[in-house]
Amino acid sequence: MENLPTPVLGEITAFTITTPALDQSLAYYQQLGFRELFRADWPFPWIQITDGVLLIMLRTDPIPYIALTYYVKDIAGVVADLDKKGIAFTYRAKDADPVKRFVFQSPDGLTISLVNIMEGFSQPPGPGMLTMPQQDYFSPDKYVNKVVGLYGEFAHPVADLEKSIVFWAQLGFKTVSKFASPYPWAIISDGLSIVGLHQTASFNYPAITFFAADMKEKIERLKEGGLTNYTEKAAGSIVLTTPEQQHINLFQLSGGVPGTKKQKKPALKQTVLETERLLLKELSPEIIDVLFTSYSDDDIMHHMGLSTKDELETERRNLKMGLSNYRTTIKSFMLFDKKSDKAIGRSGFHNWYREHSRAELGYRMFDDAMKRKGLMTEAVKAIIRYGFEEMKLNRIEAFIGKENVPSLKMIKGLGFTKEGVLRSHYFKNDKMEDSICFSLLRSEYGAV
Repeated sequence: MENLPTPVLGEITAFTITTPALDQSLAYYQQLGFRELFRADWPFPWIQITDGVLLIMLRTDPIPYIALTYYVKDIAGVVADLDKKGIAFTYRAKDADPVKRFVFQSPDGLTISLVNIMEGFSQPPGPGMLTMPQQDYFSPDKYVNKVVGLYGEFAHPVADLEKSIVFWAQLGFKTVSKFASPYPWAIISDGLSIVGLHQTASFNYPAITFFAADMKEKIERLKEGGLTNYTEKAAGSIVLTTPEQQHINLFQLSGGVPGTKKQKKPALKQTVLETERLLLKELSPEIIDVLFTSYSDDDIMHHMGLSTKDELETERRNLKMGLSNYRTTIKSFMLFDKKSDKAIGRSGFHNWYREHSRAELGYRMFDDAMKRKGLMTEAVKAIIRYGFEEMKLNRIEAFIGKENVPSLKMIKGLGFTKEGVLRSHYFKNDKMEDSICFSLLRSEYGAV
């Protein structure tokens, strides 16, 4: 993934999990697609396992314990840097210790340990959801772990999301996505580990989390193989309690099976912008997920302005591949004509980088009969105002083909500045096309 930070805590990451019975734990994780890498009895009995993406260090201890562990080359330097930042260690290695180990905790009690790198240890090469191409999310044959799917995050419940983000930023973690629904939560990464910070009371334990497009089928196979000690969640999703009393989430992608219909439709909590002739109704990833999991096909087609079942199936596939992801998110609006209540177009922001306060403007008119009436200009003005005033954007970008004369005219009329040409920027009509890059800054917004 682009723009991920360089890890500062160490070169290899793993989960350290204590167990009273090493071989029993090994057998359990083998059932979940892991295999043994190393084992030793010094300085205590341990087995290192992997599924090709994650490392887990199982170590003998009767007290249940899980830690996010880093194996570090320059452990003295990393510890000194954390000391300067005011990180309080709960355990410090002694000079005589053959294996140097330092331990501290997050504000919400997650244990983080630093250990000097041991010979032969290496980071597994397989991608998790953060680094896998998004189009592969719904291709189970491309998952490294065929048994439980894609590693998504280490879910960590927190009391205050904003304070937690500040703490983790000191450790080199960057917020790569942040959401307010269904509660405040964020995905953060230091380029090596993926941590999900969840400000919620719905769970009170850290959990290793896997996602899969075919998770329902994977769970059925695990149950047939003798899987026990799990809690059913949403359709195709369970929470495992491991022999070490830790937790593993096995979740269906998109929080359920897209297309499932329910008896009662939840209300759509939409932002609605109004112009003289239009209603602009928000269409966020969360709203789309509600539509596809709780509304009829006819309702979905109306809310999303779809004309055919083929378009519906295309949107369903888009949902499966992840409309909202670790990299960026979207804030889109459907354009409804006030007179007919018909969806005539769509506009809004995609490639919204929250941490950089910038987003790319996009727009499309579905109904040819509604073109050349100034409706899109009317809508885009409202979208720009919303972006600067409500989303707190600092920069709005637009990329336009040099042959798209109406779009070029509209963007220039809205006060955008031409910045340059992006060569071979997009694929259209079986060839690569250039894009002209335009931008509008918040400081220039008064000119709109």
